[in-house]
Amino acid sequence: MSSSRFARDLQNLGFSGCVMCGTVPEEILYDVPVLTARYLTDIQPRLLSREIGRSAMEHDLVYVQAGDAGFNRTAIQTTGIHVLTDVQNTPKDGFDRYCAQLAAERGVAIDLSVRPLVELRDVARQKVIRKYEEIFTLQNRYEFPLVLSSHASEIWHLKSPREMIRLFSLVCDDEDLLRSSLGTVSQVKNWVGPVREV
Repeated sequence: MSSSRFARDLQNLGFSGCVMCGTVPEEILYDVPVLTARYLTDIQPRLLSREIGRSAMEHDLVYVQAGDAGFNRTAIQTTGIHVLTDVQNTPKDGFDRYCAQLAAERGVAIDLSVRPLVELRDVARQKVIRKYEEIFTLQNRYEFPLVLSSHASEIWHLKSPREMIRLFSLVCDDEDLLRSSLGTVSQVKNWVGPVREV
């Protein structure tokens, strides 16, 4: 499916923008704003800066696949990383309080995908729900940017914003947070952090 068709379907579902991995043709007019991203997987910590440097010239955002706590702490503190994703696959305590605090300080968003909530069943789905509950609890305390995404690679993977909020309400009852997190990714590059009273 073409990127322009995908953007048109997103608009029809009620989305106001999207992120696409890779490059998209600049000469095409899209129905919604499109941000491009590079998705880094299985990267050794010592190579993160080099890979991010390559990405910065070509893409709006850099997503990094989460790993264990040590890797996540390094990734969050590496300049140029915008989003830590796939946290549902991290080991126990892979995203802990220290990671949450770093993410808040550095403005690195934590991405939660709706796909596991749709596609997984039984024990596997319950594990994801528990992991997401932990993330929402940490977000409530540390206020790091949170991104809710579809991770759709095909049109039939897409859920409307209303459906996504309904699915995420299984793990979070703050509908305002869920709604705002659908649009956080467009603000990540210019994140200034939560306002705190002093």
